[in-house]
Amino acid sequence: MKKSVCNSVFFKSSLLAGVCALTMGGGSAFAGAFGLHEQSAEALGASFAGVAAGSGGLSAMFWNPATLTQNGGFQVSTSGSLLIPYMSDKNTTAAAPISALPSPGNMISPVLLPAGYLSYQINDQFWVGLSLNTPFGLSTKNPVGTAPALWGLTTSVFSENITPQIAYRLNDWISIGAGLQVEYFEVRETNQDASAALLGGGFAADTLKGNSWGVGFTLGVDLKPMDGTDIGIGYRSQVREGLKGSLSAVANVLPLPGVFLVPFSASVSAPLTLPDSISVGLRQRITPTFTLLAGVEWTDWSRVQTLTVTTTSATSPAGILATGTPIIVDQLKYKDGWMFSLGGEYKWSDAITLRAGGAYEISPISNSNRDVRLLDSNRVWLSLGASYKVSSKLKFDISYAHIFYASGTVNIPAGSTTPALPLGYTGASSARGDVISVGLTYRFDDPVKAVIAKY
Repeated sequence: MKKSVCNSVFFKSSLLAGVCALTMGGGSAFAGAFGLHEQSAEALGASFAGVAAGSGGLSAMFWNPATLTQNGGFQVSTSGSLLIPYMSDKNTTAAAPISALPSPGNMISPVLLPAGYLSYQINDQFWVGLSLNTPFGLSTKNPVGTAPALWGLTTSVFSENITPQIAYRLNDWISIGAGLQVEYFEVRETNQDASAALLGGGFAADTLKGNSWGVGFTLGVDLKPMDGTDIGIGYRSQVREGLKGSLSAVANVLPLPGVFLVPFSASVSAPLTLPDSISVGLRQRITPTFTLLAGVEWTDWSRVQTLTVTTTSATSPAGILATGTPIIVDQLKYKDGWMFSLGGEYKWSDAITLRAGGAYEISPISNSNRDVRLLDSNRVWLSLGASYKVSSKLKFDISYAHIFYASGTVNIPAGSTTPALPLGYTGASSARGDVISVGLTYRFDDPVKAVIAKY
């Protein structure tokens, strides 16, 4: 992990950690880096296998807007997913005094993640839809007094994505779709002054807050080359966020030559590009009651490499840092993320459909770039789910998934941060997670016949 680079003498102080915190991402436990997969109770039951081909019902529009044409009439769907994570970083540092500090235990709290979808069939060829999702988020916390807290206290990332969509059915075997992403993104992070705590200068803390709105798009195609076969390809574009916010800090004198800290605040801005993704799904009917599901998802996390944070107004006290001073940070170095899933649907009866699936996900974070704020690693998903069709208008879904994480390490060498600390940190990360998701789908009009029969 590269150290932060600053062009101001002032940022040789520990206040640099607060400004650079924006690049640390958020604490998501259930998708690569700080992304979130849990957008559908129905799709979760098969570990999202085949979701780009419509296996998630109405919610499949999140991955592929062309799947709107699989849903006749006027429908609405909503789901709520309870994410119950465990993420811990055990202090394995050999050198004192870090070796004497305790580990934080579970650094991530349960979260309820909602999602909502609406579709309306205009005629036999055109559909319009709307989805409301949280594609990025969650939070982590290393309590004061634990070893990792010296390199990061709290991290909170929140997003809300509103996507109006339209789909067109060219003929019985091909549909296309598109949508406009309007996304709100917010970051809040706090930091302990590690150099003050280690070198006897007392405690100092800073808080960074920033938010913005960004715009992107979605595209998709849904193919039915033969009876019983459905292939879907969906694309979600990158979203460029122009984060604007504030940095504030309380601090005191450090026993280091030439370094003097005072309470400080400034307005800052930082561009951040959130990754694009491609999802490919397959639904293949094997028997009248069993359908095979498969999927591959690629996420371009490798574009999240650097971030430039710049002061946008006068600092307080005046003159500490000039307006327009850029700070360049290069410490994430994310790699591309991948998810491979396989599952199946079994139609138990006209009212009940059962699902099961598994997936293997390759994280953009590994031992080479893992930090104390986000202990992400490669993982295996195992899922079960069921749908109960109460009537031709109303359907309920429930799903459960357990996630097994690979163990990992955190390694922050001495001198690799700015200011350069005389001691480093090593840790052993472990994580696991459970997801319980419930959903409801309701059709407002009276279904006479489906435009394209679902299987």
